[in-house]
Amino acid sequence: MCDDANGETPEVKKAVFRRLVEFYARADVDALEALVATDYVGHTAAGDRDWAEFRQSILNFHQLFDYSTDSFIVEDQFVDGDKVATRMTARVRNRETDEPVTMIGINLAVIRRGQIHEEWNTWEVMSPVAPGNDGGSDNGSLSVRGASKSA
Repeated sequence: MCDDANGETPEVKKAVFRRLVEFYARADVDALEALVATDYVGHTAAGDRDWAEFRQSILNFHQLFDYSTDSFIVEDQFVDGDKVATRMTARVRNRETDEPVTMIGINLAVIRRGQIHEEWNTWEVMSPVAPGNDGGSDNGSLSVRGASKSA
């Protein structure tokens, strides 16, 4: 069943975003260009960005982290109209230290006619649990891990 006037099914919209993630992992910014609309606006904690700034951020992250083709795992995706919500995990390696890094991310993308027009995203780096500490009473919360706890 199609959910919009463009005849795009929810599965087609999910696939567009999964292709973006695939190209991102390879730093294939030329292939990504077909998936990003000319009026693209990305909203991040660092501020809004256009396609040129998004492209540069991908290249910058690839200088910091080593990605493999399976670095990104799409955990969940939901579609409502032209919006696709995606929960992801990224497993990469710090190029300077060679240490593994795990990040969790949430992305909300507006997808129309096979292209991403607008997106909001946030990523958090998972803090490693200290040996012998299973997370205790914080239940694995990233917001309190590593913070001092008052008695």
